[in-house]
Amino acid sequence: MSYKYVVGIDGGGTRCRALLQDIDGNQLGQGVAGPANVMTNPQQAWDSVINATLSAIENAAQPIQLENVLLAAGLAGANIAQAKQSFLSINNPFAHSVVISDLHAACLGAHNVKPGALIIVGTGSAATCYDNKGFTDKGGYGFKVGDDASGAWLGLCAIRHVLRAFDGVEPESELKHIICQQLDVTTAHQLVTLTANYQASDFGDIAPLVVKAFENQCGAAIAIVNRGVSYLNQLGDALLKQSPSLPVCLVGGLAKVYAPLLAPAISSSLVQPHQSAEHGAISFAKRVHS
Repeated sequence: MSYKYVVGIDGGGTRCRALLQDIDGNQLGQGVAGPANVMTNPQQAWDSVINATLSAIENAAQPIQLENVLLAAGLAGANIAQAKQSFLSINNPFAHSVVISDLHAACLGAHNVKPGALIIVGTGSAATCYDNKGFTDKGGYGFKVGDDASGAWLGLCAIRHVLRAFDGVEPESELKHIICQQLDVTTAHQLVTLTANYQASDFGDIAPLVVKAFENQCGAAIAIVNRGVSYLNQLGDALLKQSPSLPVCLVGGLAKVYAPLLAPAISSSLVQPHQSAEHGAISFAKRVHS
């Protein structure tokens, strides 16, 4: 075997988590770094993967070299072949690299590498079914053309609402107030200037403000969140129609927000995930290199 250690990576649009193990599966350390979306920024994704791994090695308090580590990475955007290839074309210091999407890694971990379905709703959103034939994905097309219900989507919808409220097209709201206060803006032009170059992770940073306003019964925030719920119900219906007997997991940073709001047909099918996406990525990579 040409590696002595394996690091499982769960890389999303906001942060990258690393779980370092020896070849016997003993946990040695964990680490966290920045965004790791290979479709948005392949080089940034590599930097985050390496930094998270180095952080895990530091926590392990052992002299571990990356050239002795098998990289098992579940990364946002890796479901898009061209984005994955762009990422893999960048030189890396690991012994071997096995890269799958963060969606697939999360599904494998959630169901202990057994058949199951999963909806992930964090900075982005997507769903998949895993069975003996492999994965069947739904969504996951990226922030610009998809990712409904996600943190980035919530943030974008909120900014649109604030601009419409400035124009008098939509009524004033608590959501507008807390966003303007947080971003320190008082005019539409200031807000447009500030957000002109926002990426998915930047809009995702606004999502907690939407959730806060929603919990405070703000009508504008309730309308946005309910649109997200509607999409997740449609996504869940599509999963159940395809594989009605499979258990479904709902994971991601917004899972706790949406879970109580889903339609009974969807919520009654939900089960708790067994393990993390990092574990799922490690299981897959070990199988590839067995």
